Amino acid sequence: MEEPTSKKVIRNTLYNYLAVVSLTVVRFVSMPVIVHGLGDDRYGIYAAVLSVVGYVGLLDLGIGLSLTKFVAEYAAKKDDRGLSELLSTALILYIVLGLAGAAGLVASSGFLTERFFRIPQDLWGEARGVLWISAVSLFNGLTLGIFGNLLNGLQRQDVSRLISIGNTLVTYSGAILLIRLGLGLVGFVLFCAVVDLASFVLQMAVAKRMVPSLPFFPRHFNVRRMREILNFSFAMLVNQLAVRNMGSLDKLILGLFLPIRYVTLYTVGFTLTSFCFRLPAAAVLASMPAASELRAQQRDEAVQELVLRGIKYTGLLAVPVFTLVGVLAPPLVRLWMGEGYEQSARVVQLLMAGYFWLVLASSGMSVMVGIGKPYVNTFYAVAQIVLCTGLSVLMVRWYGLLGAAAGSGTAYCLGGIAYLVHSTFIFGLSPARLVNRKVLGKIVLLLLPGLALAAFCIRHPAQGLGGILVQSALYGLIYTVLVVRYLVDDYDMAKMAAVMPAVRHLSLLRQ
Repeated sequence: MEEPTSKKVIRNTLYNYLAVVSLTVVRFVSMPVIVHGLGDDRYGIYAAVLSVVGYVGLLDLGIGLSLTKFVAEYAAKKDDRGLSELLSTALILYIVLGLAGAAGLVASSGFLTERFFRIPQDLWGEARGVLWISAVSLFNGLTLGIFGNLLNGLQRQDVSRLISIGNTLVTYSGAILLIRLGLGLVGFVLFCAVVDLASFVLQMAVAKRMVPSLPFFPRHFNVRRMREILNFSFAMLVNQLAVRNMGSLDKLILGLFLPIRYVTLYTVGFTLTSFCFRLPAAAVLASMPAASELRAQQRDEAVQELVLRGIKYTGLLAVPVFTLVGVLAPPLVRLWMGEGYEQSARVVQLLMAGYFWLVLASSGMSVMVGIGKPYVNTFYAVAQIVLCTGLSVLMVRWYGLLGAAAGSGTAYCLGGIAYLVHSTFIFGLSPARLVNRKVLGKIVLLLLPGLALAAFCIRHPAQGLGGILVQSALYGLIYTVLVVRYLVDDYDMAKMAAVMPAVRHLSLLRQ
């Protein structure tokens, strides 16, 4: 008997959360060690190079996400031949694109190191070494990353996320050891590249076991399959560019106009903000392949329900995370990184508003791709890229580090709100239905405890870990009562109780 779509979504969502939480905890613990071990200049080089590699990685052309969608559809239709042709064709495309990207990084390493970024001359050699290693990693990621896309399309994100968790644990624990042994920036990056390669090979082995017909090496190139992939992937490419801009664009702009250490200060603040974004956004990571499957089965009402639940759950999770981290950013950053990173806390607060609205819009973005309308996302992606670039460049020149954060935060806020409103009409969800389902109105209600916390912290700032925990606990208690009382329905309680039976006792708060 075939596994129900709802069960796949719940399982994948749980594992997505396990991966996000694991990454958050490990990076949160290891980042101070890595930053202080490498120093602000070397870590700034690492962050800037990752941003460049991320942009070159757009040579993916959106093929990866396209594969996830098409694999879900072919698997639903039991078309093994089409699936094999699709993967073989994509693998050939990736080999060509990977070689081009790696060659481009190596060729431009001197320009980036000596002219583009403001890197101290005595670190030019290390910066070039990081770029060369990153070029090889880029090729590996493009060619072997296809097997992770296959697992996601088969809705086995539980498997891909477990591999990702293992990668995270080995990478950061090993990195800390290497830095403490004094192997420096190049040794750190080389170790990360080796661990990533091992993860890709493991994904390939698992995928081959699940789909025996899967080609390890390209067997044939099908022009029709290539057109099918590329016709869809162009929209995904522009969408990925918008995602890549989140954080990366500001790092490049800061590295161009300001000393490289400012990239480190921004990266610290952005890392904390991205944790806040990923945690609620993980609630909809399973929506795209699920939406593809539901659309293939012509279950439009179920697609609408998927969107509604996604907005509700991301909002329910985003409000407390963004509120606590935004309000308590100064003491959190001080406790986390030590003294000297006060501007990083301001970066967090300036980015928060924009990322909150992006989280609420993420449900619609994921489902929009799944139902075959990625060009809606593309339109907003282009607008966001233009707005974000213009505001960031302008405000960095005026206000430096904080100007970059303010420009990006404003752009994401405007784009997120506009997309949320427009996409609901495309899905056939009128504003009245959103209100009747107690979605947006209740999410706004949940902001009230946060305003009270902010007012309290102005008069009584949190001091140390104890103060942070006390204020967080009081806020969390009030927030939980409001959520259970006003936002959670019988369907939610039943699904949560199936995983955690103790949740049933919370139903007393709804009486």
